[in-house]
Amino acid sequence: MDIENDGLLGAWLVNADGSAESISWQHLDDPIEPGAWRWIHLHRDGHGTQSWLLDGQIPPNQIAWALMAEDTRPRYTEIEGTGLLFLRGVNLNAGAEPEDMISLRLSIDRETVISVGLRRLRAVDGLMTDFEHGDIPDSPGDFLERLVHSLRQRAEPVVDELEDIISQHEMDALRDSSVPRVETRNAFTDARQDAVMLRRYLVPQAEAIRTILRHRPDWMHSADNLEEEAAAHDRIVEDLDSVRERAAVLRDEMSARLAERMNEIMLALSIVSVIFLPITFITGLFGMNVAGLPFTEIPTGFWIVCGFMALCTAFTAFMLWRMLRQ
Repeated sequence: MDIENDGLLGAWLVNADGSAESISWQHLDDPIEPGAWRWIHLHRDGHGTQSWLLDGQIPPNQIAWALMAEDTRPRYTEIEGTGLLFLRGVNLNAGAEPEDMISLRLSIDRETVISVGLRRLRAVDGLMTDFEHGDIPDSPGDFLERLVHSLRQRAEPVVDELEDIISQHEMDALRDSSVPRVETRNAFTDARQDAVMLRRYLVPQAEAIRTILRHRPDWMHSADNLEEEAAAHDRIVEDLDSVRERAAVLRDEMSARLAERMNEIMLALSIVSVIFLPITFITGLFGMNVAGLPFTEIPTGFWIVCGFMALCTAFTAFMLWRMLRQ
């Protein structure tokens, strides 16, 4: 996100007749006619952002400081009649991970919507494009509904992709009973971690939307669409819970297969050790350089010892075979 005009990324005044016009720093604080409202979008690190928020007349001072907070978690509260809303959107910027969700801070009342961001958010870009093409929300409440809808629409494909990854691993597990490869386990682990990170912000975001519905602020004329968005967020959270549960089952299956494979290897090593144990004992015994060892003076002594070791090996293998059949 480029810092343009000392932090002002865009500002529009929506007149009472529904038309909109772009405004600059100098006119952000101008009085507006009844029925009109304005949207001001700022970059948090812009040079003019902090001074305008703290020295301006629009947002209460407590909200101004909250809009510049370093770390935010989705929530909604009201301060002096102005709504303070923190939202998160999936990161669809080039080279970024979607689960590295981007924070958007909002101050909303009947006349003014102030949004503050640190990184580019596609949902906000879409709203700015709508304003530029004349597709203007009717009110701050309608603006919020569009924003939440856009954030949810961009999150759903990410969640669907995680579900597809888990489903693919489940199908692979059904087709192949062998131990999963390292690449498969890593991809599965990444998908599981992504689901956890997305859920971390989408759960409080759904709760923040429901908090707005409970308070019914005066700038929210109709909440029908927002109720639908709250339900849609709940469905996304349920999908993430399903991904986590399926991932847990799949993880247990992978662990069981790995443990079974290790047991098979240990059994094979144990069988080899048991079979060669008598031979090792005999060779160690006859390898002592002491007087009195049998067969040292007999020309066929070596073959007698080898035959005895072969008999011991055959007897040990037979006994192991009988034990394993039981």
